[in-house]
Amino acid sequence: MYATTNENFQSNLRRKQELKLSKHSAVRTQQRAISQEAVELIVFFGERSHDGRNGIRCLMTDKAVAKLEKVVGHTQRTDNLRDCYVVLSAKDEHTVITVGHRHV
Repeated sequence: MYATTNENFQSNLRRKQELKLSKHSAVRTQQRAISQEAVELIVFFGERSHDGRNGIRCLMTDKAVAKLEKVVGHTQRTDNLRDCYVVLSAKDEHTVITVGHRHV
């Protein structure tokens, strides 16, 4: 039987989507301590909605985190992704405009 591992998951994720960070988003990832790996996970698993400004917001809701945890298991790192978001360009969906933490 074929077993899914975190290593297989990451290589599949990278093959499916090549993200480009804008200069602004590169600065924001550093300022907000959100890694490139986290950005990829947020884009892949986050709930998508249009932001009304030519962007697509990918948000890690409770439902999105639960979906991620089914694949990689529950860890503090997955828990830290809760309420993080990535805004992609609506033109190509491969350019990251900005990243951040939603404050509720």
